[in-house]
Amino acid sequence: MKNTLLTRRLTTSFLTTLFATNLISQPLQAEEQDAIIVTANRTAETVDETLAAVTVINRKNIEQSQAQNVTELLRLQSGIDISNNGGPGANTSLFMRGTNSNQTLVLIDGVRASSATTGAFAWQHLNTSDIERIEIVRGPRAAQYGSDAIGGVIQIFTRHNKAVNVRVMGGSYKTGQIEAGIGGGDKIKYSLNATGQSSEGFSRTRDTSSSYDPDKDGYRNQSLSGNILFPVSDKTSLRFSGWYSKSNVEYDAYGGVYGVSDNRNGTLDVRLKNQTTSNWSQTLSAGLATDDSKTTSSSISRIKTNRLMADWQHDLLLNPNNLLSLGLSTYTDKADNVSVSGNSTRFDESITNNAVFAILQSSVSGNDISLSARLDDHERYGSNGTGQLAWGRDATSKLRLLASYGSAFRAPTINELYYPNYGNSDLNPEKSTTAELGLRYQLTPQQQLRINAYRTRITDMIPSVNVALYTYEATNIGKANIDGLELEHDLNLQAWALLTRFTLQKAIDDSDKSDLLRRPRRKLSMQLRHQLTKNGSLGAEWLYASERKDYGNVSLDAYSLVNLSGRYQVLKSTWLEARVENLFDADYQLVNGYNTAGLSVYVGINYAPGK
Repeated sequence: MKNTLLTRRLTTSFLTTLFATNLISQPLQAEEQDAIIVTANRTAETVDETLAAVTVINRKNIEQSQAQNVTELLRLQSGIDISNNGGPGANTSLFMRGTNSNQTLVLIDGVRASSATTGAFAWQHLNTSDIERIEIVRGPRAAQYGSDAIGGVIQIFTRHNKAVNVRVMGGSYKTGQIEAGIGGGDKIKYSLNATGQSSEGFSRTRDTSSSYDPDKDGYRNQSLSGNILFPVSDKTSLRFSGWYSKSNVEYDAYGGVYGVSDNRNGTLDVRLKNQTTSNWSQTLSAGLATDDSKTTSSSISRIKTNRLMADWQHDLLLNPNNLLSLGLSTYTDKADNVSVSGNSTRFDESITNNAVFAILQSSVSGNDISLSARLDDHERYGSNGTGQLAWGRDATSKLRLLASYGSAFRAPTINELYYPNYGNSDLNPEKSTTAELGLRYQLTPQQQLRINAYRTRITDMIPSVNVALYTYEATNIGKANIDGLELEHDLNLQAWALLTRFTLQKAIDDSDKSDLLRRPRRKLSMQLRHQLTKNGSLGAEWLYASERKDYGNVSLDAYSLVNLSGRYQVLKSTWLEARVENLFDADYQLVNGYNTAGLSVYVGINYAPGK
């Protein structure tokens, strides 16, 4: 487990040169995907070398799993919990290390993708067919990225097809999906992927809910993702990456009224990368994220948000043991909320945030050190500084020790600042500090153990406070104490792999010492994978989550799920695929009053010549 900054910087320099000369396009392919991560410190490093708690899910993992949506992949990971308001397309929340769903930064190809009004990302509309790779960084990353990264960062890299790809799938709840993609190129590399899916679904609500309606609530979605990489010169490349999703969701509104939501979500990233000298590279990027939602039930309303952003980053290899990254960042959020039925505008506002950041990665006498600092200047609340210090050292050839301390914040959203009879223009950002200790131990060449223990303290949280009859206001009064322990064990024996993830956490509301909602104190997942002698694989997943609290002082029961998956090459370029979810038909709830899918079976055919 030899791990020096010199090795890391040589690797980074090599990858940067390859990128600039167009031999590869980020993210990396095949086996390299398991080794390289760029999200933790905004520069390339191996997973073992990074001083953060990270996980990488690559395209091979996605195809082995045959997961129907991205949250099925994420819920198996350490420190991540999922809630869903009943079935495909329903509102979905992700809690990382016990923090709120709007306290995890979500990037798509480097673009901040969460809504400017709710602060949360629409996970329910992101299809796994559009994903090449997922990088998960647990723990604060505000010193690198600014607002929202209290619990961590999840970055999605869109699909990179190398040739033609066609897939057709069908299964339970009259679910159907078809996807097609193409990609390739020599000097100019390109990829395009399109997907259409629909499901008749099931009733989202139970008869205990005030919104109960026994009808089936369907979901339809069309998505498109693509990227193209141009070689401007031997040392300069220009890349365009984009993702777009259009969906229609049926739901049960209050009083059992039929509701429907039409949504459009998308991102666009333009990135110019230049290897200025052998020791200096720079990246100039511009991004756009859009979120447009129209809901119809007893009334009609529409919410539109747009985020324009730009970053300019310089990476300077000062010497073999010191890498300095300097950058400027800016983004402007714009949102409007219109009552179509009432022919009125609830708000039409925008907010701008500018920032400067610096990241120094050094190796001193066998100690690897990362020091990060960032200053954000927000249009509404002013300046906010964050910092992070991380340390790592190889205690032995098999044991690596880690420690870090960092601060983070979340800026108030446009809803929290301006929504009528709720918004509060005097809000301050939520703030946090996190201390973490970790170790990585190579038990044998075939198995590794990783342990991370952390303590997070969050102040100035922004809950809704009842200030008058039926009137609530966003107010800085909340505090949370979150303590957690993550254990990860990987065992690889030739064609077999067993991945075990165990999380212990106490996420406590400091005001009344109660558990934060929908966060289990214990979670265990196990993934068993078997690579067949021919091109194919078999897999099994087991997930256990302990009881959780929900609104109304309700306790949600613990649950256990078993999923199976398989993929087998029946012809030279054709694979037969299958997935069984909730094998034992467990009856459980992620949100009180909302249903979840029972035993489900999905079968598909994938035609991919050249794979």
